[in-house]
Amino acid sequence: MVDSAPQAYKLEQQGEVSAGRQGLLAALIVAQIAILTLLVSVILSQKSPSVLQLLTLFIVAQLSRSLNDKVYLPSLATRGDAAVLRIYGSAFRPLLTCTSWAALAYCTWLQFGTQVTVIGGLVLVGLGLKTRMNLWRATGGLLRWRDIQLMDSLLKFVAQADVEARRGELAAARELQDRAANHPAIRKFPKVLHSIAMQRAAWALVQGDHALAERQFKAAVEYLSEHKDPSALGEALTGLGNLYLAQERYDEARASMTQAISVAGGKMYRLNRVRIEYNLAVICVQTDDNAAAVSHALEARALSRKWRAFTVLGNVCDLLAGVAADEGGSDEADTYLLEAAEAYRMDNAGPNSWIRHHLMRATVFTLRGDEVRALEAYLVMMRLVSEVRAGWGWRDAQAHLVSAMGEQELIALRLAHDRYERGDDAALDFLAEVMDLSSRTALRQILRGGIAVNGQADDIQPELARLLGEIASYEDAFSDEESATGSPGDLERKGLVSLAAYERLESLVSIRFRRMFQGTAQTVPGTPAGRVPPGSHLLQARLFDDDGALVITGIWTSPDGVRVPYLHTATDRQASIIRDFMRAPGRQAANDSDGHADRATDEAAGSLPTAFRAQADGWEDSRHYRRLATRKWNQWSELAALLLPAGLLSILSRSDPYGEVPHLLIVPDPVLWRVPWAALAVENEGTDRFLADHATLSYLPSLALADEAASDAEAMSHGPAAAYLANVNPDGMNIEREALTSAYGDAVEFLTTPETLLSVLRDGDARSPLRLLAMTLHGNGSPGLAHALALDDGIELSAARMLGLRFPPLLLINACLSAELDQRQGTDPLGIPTVALCRGAETVLGGLFPLPDGVAKEKPEYSHPTAAILGHLYGLLSSGVPPSVALRRAQRQWRESRPEAPPVLWAGLVVLGVNRRSPSDMLGGS
Repeated sequence: MVDSAPQAYKLEQQGEVSAGRQGLLAALIVAQIAILTLLVSVILSQKSPSVLQLLTLFIVAQLSRSLNDKVYLPSLATRGDAAVLRIYGSAFRPLLTCTSWAALAYCTWLQFGTQVTVIGGLVLVGLGLKTRMNLWRATGGLLRWRDIQLMDSLLKFVAQADVEARRGELAAARELQDRAANHPAIRKFPKVLHSIAMQRAAWALVQGDHALAERQFKAAVEYLSEHKDPSALGEALTGLGNLYLAQERYDEARASMTQAISVAGGKMYRLNRVRIEYNLAVICVQTDDNAAAVSHALEARALSRKWRAFTVLGNVCDLLAGVAADEGGSDEADTYLLEAAEAYRMDNAGPNSWIRHHLMRATVFTLRGDEVRALEAYLVMMRLVSEVRAGWGWRDAQAHLVSAMGEQELIALRLAHDRYERGDDAALDFLAEVMDLSSRTALRQILRGGIAVNGQADDIQPELARLLGEIASYEDAFSDEESATGSPGDLERKGLVSLAAYERLESLVSIRFRRMFQGTAQTVPGTPAGRVPPGSHLLQARLFDDDGALVITGIWTSPDGVRVPYLHTATDRQASIIRDFMRAPGRQAANDSDGHADRATDEAAGSLPTAFRAQADGWEDSRHYRRLATRKWNQWSELAALLLPAGLLSILSRSDPYGEVPHLLIVPDPVLWRVPWAALAVENEGTDRFLADHATLSYLPSLALADEAASDAEAMSHGPAAAYLANVNPDGMNIEREALTSAYGDAVEFLTTPETLLSVLRDGDARSPLRLLAMTLHGNGSPGLAHALALDDGIELSAARMLGLRFPPLLLINACLSAELDQRQGTDPLGIPTVALCRGAETVLGGLFPLPDGVAKEKPEYSHPTAAILGHLYGLLSSGVPPSVALRRAQRQWRESRPEAPPVLWAGLVVLGVNRRSPSDMLGGS
């Protein structure tokens, strides 16, 4: 692929020089030796040299040395294969420099005499000392020549990181900054470290990590106050004021910014001075003092024009436009908006500034009653927000961005819904695109392209290889002591060091993706992220938190392409249920109880299995579990009314569970992913009340993961199959083993060791490919690439390691939480199922919550529910039934003799993916 990436992603190598450059440097050194020899011979000769000769030699020596310094990289002095360069840096270059200056002094003495030479020398020494003192003030340390060259190189990384951060490319910015901050030499210069820390604090503020930002800014203020640097101190106080402003601590923000002006005085950086005036205007707007806001804003406007700070000028003009529109000055507001747009264009402003600009445009248009133009502005804003999410990497605090823009997005959605209800079809297009943007993801291109594991010879590959190797060795070999104690293998309990490796891997893979795909054809605005499977209903749903009130909004698309938007506000009861499912399995909220559900669960105590295929302590004590275990069905009816549009609910309630039922593809946002959609009650009574009775269900974390052409279900199910069963209840494993043998006969291979399993997945392309793989084991709920399966005592398989494997078309991960996705709102939906879908699997079956296993003492018919359902499933799959249809039939077949079984026993398995099907596949009888 042609490398069309911007320079931000071409990270310089600090420690590698090509053979060509080394040859050039060697030639330059030889030339300088000749110059040095000539200089010495001229000085020592009996015949006095002419001034022209000495000046010529001096200039040639200086030019040669300067060119050398451009070729010479500071870190080469530490490389074992660069002995010539080490000699040059430590001995020859200082000798050449001293000789050149000695020649200049000799020439001056010959021409002008002793007095002029001494005065000139003293002047040069004074200038040198002044320069050294300025550098000491700037860095906080004493710089040698080698340090100066090194600092120049490292600070280029810091400056470039700042540029990329302003563009919204925080994943690349962090990588660049880390190259400087992690260099051992930079730790000798504390002021530079504080500057880097302030830069990181500013990013943390943008991303909503206020605790980190406050800690870093306050440390910088304390350090700079002691070291008497008014300019830098003013910058630190300005950053602290920005933090207080973001936290709505307006008095403290005003005091901090006023103090910054006072301490910095005339030495304040110009950009900080302009930003302070702008921020003071923002504070006045927030405190309803429009007159003072206009005064500060006009001062900021004048300063930004004078000093050509065009991005801040755009910010100021947007604020003035909002104030003018609020006071009824429509024409004045338009003038300011035009000036803001021109300012942003002149400064090539980043997406964050344009987001604020289009938000202000939407606000101005709304205030004047122009709803059509307001929706157009909101849509442009949401497209830019989607771009910023991509630039922030996979998970770099994107939840803050979603939260920060969520209020405005909900305002836009409500406006569009109102217009849709009044018959505006254009509003429907707006709703559809905003919903699509919220679930658009680059995961498919990232992971299917294999960019985490390919052999690209770029600067990222060595670090990727190192991290993948570190993760593999970590997961393959826990300490003997830990294995002996039998402590749980949950990665979250093994220290932050291991989790940091997964997080850094996510960041590097994200950078490589953007490096490879930037400059390629962009998605046309308004086009869907993926193809809706024919004959299916599509439901996209999102949750908003509107000052404590939960709002569900979504779009239902019928098989004939009719789109129906809906927006429901949850009652207190519905909100309580949803919040219980939003918590991670095993997490119990303090002082949180619901007597209605608790009593129903307590009545069932002893009738449910007490073992689970998961590493989730406290699961049975959690609100999540209690919701699933209750037999009070009214909560499921309430959830259905909240999450499903009325028209779809009506169609589903009329479908015959024993005849043909519709297929429903559900694309929820990460917050709604944990909701057991299969258990929603379509009818209020009867044993066939659930959504799983009235529809065949499939799930996707993003519509972008929908395949262009899905495989045929029968072809997927026939052919070589394999199974790996380990460490769950032995009786349950026997049920599954017998069912697999009965369904597939000699075509199934039982893999007995983790090494065999990994070998099959690594060699999948080199041998007769598997069509089906079933894995029955324990899983955990760690986030992102740390999401892992326990293959054996001391051996785990994480989503990170799965980046280098290939999976068969049908993958059954019969483990607790194996269908879990990254719940950090705003991130790409990363986890084991999405990695598997992008690394060969076309359909993945997994566990949405800890799957019940083992014996139920008081109700033996409830024993081994997961294994029993899987036993039915294997037989259906082997006969060519599509996975989603097969799972529905298997669940109904198990429930047929257990009509009162609560959803915790049967609703945990879900199917991710889309498969080709025929209407006859939907026959619902068990």
